[in-house]
Amino acid sequence: MKTGKRICLESILKHTDVKILSPEIIEHRENIFIETLSTDTRTIEKGDFFVPVRGDNFDGHDFIPEALNKGCRGFVFEKENEKKIENYLKKYSKEKTRKLLLLKSSSNISFLLDLCAGYIRDFTVKTIGITGSAGKTTTKEFIASIMAQDFKIALTQKNYNTELGLSKAVLEIDGQTQFFIAEIGMRAKGQVKKLSGIINVSTGAITSVGKAHLEFFNDVSQIALAKAEIADIISSNNGVLFLNSDDKWTQFIIKHFWDKKLEVNIKKFGRSSENDFSFIEKSADSYGRYVFDLYKGSKKISEIKMPVPGFHNIYNACCAAAISFYLGASAKSIAKGIEATVPEGSRMRVFSKEGIIIIDDCYNASPDSMKCAIDTLKMVAGKKKARSVALLADMLELGPDSKKLHFEIGRYLANNDINIIISYGKLAENICLGYEQALSEDKRKTGKKNIYHFNDMKKLCGQICKILKKEDVVLIKGSRANSLENVIEYI
Repeated sequence: MKTGKRICLESILKHTDVKILSPEIIEHRENIFIETLSTDTRTIEKGDFFVPVRGDNFDGHDFIPEALNKGCRGFVFEKENEKKIENYLKKYSKEKTRKLLLLKSSSNISFLLDLCAGYIRDFTVKTIGITGSAGKTTTKEFIASIMAQDFKIALTQKNYNTELGLSKAVLEIDGQTQFFIAEIGMRAKGQVKKLSGIINVSTGAITSVGKAHLEFFNDVSQIALAKAEIADIISSNNGVLFLNSDDKWTQFIIKHFWDKKLEVNIKKFGRSSENDFSFIEKSADSYGRYVFDLYKGSKKISEIKMPVPGFHNIYNACCAAAISFYLGASAKSIAKGIEATVPEGSRMRVFSKEGIIIIDDCYNASPDSMKCAIDTLKMVAGKKKARSVALLADMLELGPDSKKLHFEIGRYLANNDINIIISYGKLAENICLGYEQALSEDKRKTGKKNIYHFNDMKKLCGQICKILKKEDVVLIKGSRANSLENVIEYI
């Protein structure tokens, strides 16, 4: 990855805790620069500086010999690996090793984050930070598409919203960049504040608060407070935080700010005309894509045609439009930008194949996003006068209430008259149980129960085309680890 500008060694030493282990380079360090950086030896090129990082199932330090063989400029390593590095270097000539830039750190992720914190502050770029339990990536993509109409932007790619993805995006900023748009994820308390501080967020939003990542929190109130950490950085920068007024946790977050005496400039968006920015939804087409009017106060800004289906996505578009308008985007650019947005990956992507309409939303799942997707399935199937089919897989990271939350989704499906249920995974079997229970309680819903459950992907793919019929509308959704894109490819 080529950095937006050359990073001088002096700057690296200033902003991070690394130590230089290259005697010749120490003598000439004012003339040493890094221009390309890599964390992956599969794509590393000659001259890249290698930063090995640890994953769940690998340690990047094990790939240092490969980086050396491919001609890397040098590398940084964590201090507990010093003996391992010495053994690696013994296999190479002194002529080769003396020219390497070798740095020792306490943590390579901390090295990257510290480097980024210093790097981004060398520019006048304004940072927009988006966090929330759902809608982060879609909102970020809307903002990026709008702001790119009139400004030079950089942004976090796909849904890479944690330390590594954020670091890579920051290092692509250059002197022409006016806005950096970042999706900020979290898996623990303190992470949102940490990442927001590193990228120096001045304008931000909490899209929603819901039952995502409950495995790492005791309850949703803790999730709300963790998301609200973004305000600490925004407040210190005299910036603005945008909040969804229709989210039931918004007032809880605002009260939290009052209690801790944190002064935050808040702007609200939602359906009510009393908000700073609001919308009035109009018609939706046969694919569930709405048209809505956007307002600032009582003044209409624009009419916007959504490029993705689902009522919930109007909130994401309204949030993006509000932030962009506040930062100087024109009404024309807002409409054009939103309408031109291409959904990132498998996010409410609707298409027709062999006469079957597929709603591909299999990038991830939580109870709240699952219900929004089911609402969209019901609407599209209703407009098409077709059978509604929900192919749903495990929702992960929900903690001790996982079974209960899957069970509730089953009841939600039944209460919304979804015709066919196909579940995949051990947890998702509880969706079937919830669906069956809700049907048994409703005397109006008698007859054959169209319920199918699979624990094996091959068996699912082998049966799916026998279950589906032409003109069916099929929602496919589950947590990323389920790899439901395999079912879509099979269909």
